[in-house]
Amino acid sequence: METIAEKKPRIRLDKNYVVEENIDAVQWPQECVACGGKVDYRDTIYLKEKFKNFGEIKIDVTGIPYCQICIPKIRKGKRVNQIHFILTLVIGIPLGILFILMEKADQNINFILFGGAFLLSCFIGYGLAWLFVKLPVKTFLKKQVVEPVDAWLITEEKKDKKEGISVVISIPNKSYASKFAQLNGVLPKGG
Repeated sequence: METIAEKKPRIRLDKNYVVEENIDAVQWPQECVACGGKVDYRDTIYLKEKFKNFGEIKIDVTGIPYCQICIPKIRKGKRVNQIHFILTLVIGIPLGILFILMEKADQNINFILFGGAFLLSCFIGYGLAWLFVKLPVKTFLKKQVVEPVDAWLITEEKKDKKEGISVVISIPNKSYASKFAQLNGVLPKGG
């Protein structure tokens, strides 16, 4: 008698969903991620990143369901996120250079403080970009723009105590996220 092992993803909840194994086996509830409506479109997030110990890793998060009504709202949400990122750089980099030049005027400043000043300027840039882009969108356009599902890659220690790559999936809609967790047998934090 032959048995076929069922391929299941290993997912844990740690602020977002961390897929440790079998990303291809992740299941999405058959309703729109944003509103719970009928599925008309399935999106894919293409991830590609270089890691020091692993080289270039390419992973696709496939099958993210959206309805016809939410597709344009999701696209607007992705554009808002891109604008926020670009504005963060446009504000943060010149501000970092300004901070570094101000510190350089004092000859007793350590080089490490330059990095700290630059990091501080990026945080300030992020906050200002959020204030000028995300806050008005969330306040005035909340019915027209929907935050999309997002994913990214991380390195972490696996069960076998070796370093490996995991996929983090962020689902903004909390009711859909709980259905996703039930369907995929998500482990509690640290599980």
